Amino acid sequence: MADTKQQEFTLEQALQYAQKYCASLERCSKDVRCKLREKGLEEEQAKKIIAKLIKTGYISEQRYAELYVKSKIHQNHWGRIKIKNMLTSKHIPKNYIQKALQTIDETEYKEILEMLLLRKVSNMTTKDDYQRKYQLKYYLSSHGFEDELIEEAFKKNNI
Repeated sequence: MADTKQQEFTLEQALQYAQKYCASLERCSKDVRCKLREKGLEEEQAKKIIAKLIKTGYISEQRYAELYVKSKIHQNHWGRIKIKNMLTSKHIPKNYIQKALQTIDETEYKEILEMLLLRKVSNMTTKDDYQRKYQLKYYLSSHGFEDELIEEAFKKNNI
């Protein structure tokens, strides 16, 4: 049995709701679709609203991807692999993901990797070099950094 509140949610109300939702924070189509479905809208209605939001500039997958990359690197200290996987899970087109990943400053990216490495090293109690290196590699890989860059950071820091 459907909730009466959801039945009263008109297409115009849903559009206004979605506009407010998108205006508060950058959103992708998938996030908006999920929110509209939670409000009881059918898939076709949600598609129409999303099309209007894209047309009016409330949603831009490219803009979303670029801001996502920037925030995940600076705030969460994620690497390219994890960012790419998360954007893919949000159904962002591959070409937008690639363009967004190209905006990463390589020097800054390596500095973040090195900062994570040194912070983790300072907190480790493991004495065995092999075990220590394994734990460090696992930690940095789980943050989404590439193996080649991890190895490069190990060599630079004599690990």
